Amino acid sequence: MASIFAGTTVLITGASRGIGAAFAAELAGRGARLVLVARDAERLAAVAESARAAGAAVEMVRLDLTGEGAVAGLVDELAGRGITVDHLINNAGIGLVGRGDEADLSAQLRVLDLDVRVVTELALRLLPGMVARRRGGILNVASLGAFQGLPWLSTYGGSKAYVLGWSEALHVELRGTGVRCCALCPGPVATGWFATAHVERPPGWPLIQPAAVVARAGLRGYERNQSHVFPGFAARGAAWLTRTVPRALAARVATGFAKPRRHK
Repeated sequence: MASIFAGTTVLITGASRGIGAAFAAELAGRGARLVLVARDAERLAAVAESARAAGAAVEMVRLDLTGEGAVAGLVDELAGRGITVDHLINNAGIGLVGRGDEADLSAQLRVLDLDVRVVTELALRLLPGMVARRRGGILNVASLGAFQGLPWLSTYGGSKAYVLGWSEALHVELRGTGVRCCALCPGPVATGWFATAHVERPPGWPLIQPAAVVARAGLRGYERNQSHVFPGFAARGAAWLTRTVPRALAARVATGFAKPRRHK
């Protein structure tokens, strides 16, 4: 069966590294035209060059999506270039380790701005066109952490819980329109995210997964029009377990994931 991405345009945010770069590499071989968005121009150019070498047409936009008017400006710029986005992969996101009362307030608000507002605004600006054309959709990168409170990553975990619930609701709302919505819920992924979020002891094998495996699982679930998808049995099992115990206990169990040493 032909890929739903063949001959379409896919916009990927946070495309310069990690899962975003893995999405670009995977889609480059599926006949998709890629629009790659990220802040890091050098890394973004390297991802674009690799995708072009695989045969993909690639557009790059260097942009901080949290800037004032950045999302609206991006949509307008693409329209000005004559680019119609068929599929949006909302991958850009950040986290921040720290106890809620101690972590920098502006940094925590930036997590919410990128992980919640930008994700929502970009999708809602592009969805009307998708619905009018009766094709395309949104793949939102949530997290396994969306299923429970994440102590010392509370703002990040809360933002991903929003992304998951919002995506599942959109999935139902969009039935019959020809447009899909799916939330990808990975566990720990081998990217630079842990260093950026200042996690002192990131998980190792076998808990952590390669970005390429996660990206392929996300695209497979999206193609199947699933409301959410887990990359592997371990992630699915962990999400199931959080639903079998009291929510307060599930949050306590997650305490050791990111708790700084000084709080031990």
